[in-house]
Amino acid sequence: MKTVFKISRFINVLALICLIGGPWGIIVTGFLQVIAAVFFLIVFPKNTLIYIYFIVVGLFFLVWNHKLDTWLFVIPLSLIFYLTYIIHYSKSLKNHTHENYL
Repeated sequence: MKTVFKISRFINVLALICLIGGPWGIIVTGFLQVIAAVFFLIVFPKNTLIYIYFIVVGLFFLVWNHKLDTWLFVIPLSLIFYLTYIIHYSKSLKNHTHENYL
């Protein structure tokens, strides 16, 4: 499980680097972050913050009208930072012996 958590953190950092790519970077970042979130969910299945992340991702794709120039892209940008917070800084992880995974 320690390895899966480290993979999740690595994928998240890689996704943040992809933001440099502009609009296409956001798409790649979103894809990589969903993968990182799945790995994180495997390690910490009781963390409620990750379930909120998946709900908001699902709602975004339900509402999105497939245009790249809408105000809805505030949501993916927010999700990028939200998942980064969950993976790297969340205090609720201490209930799941987060210190053992660092």
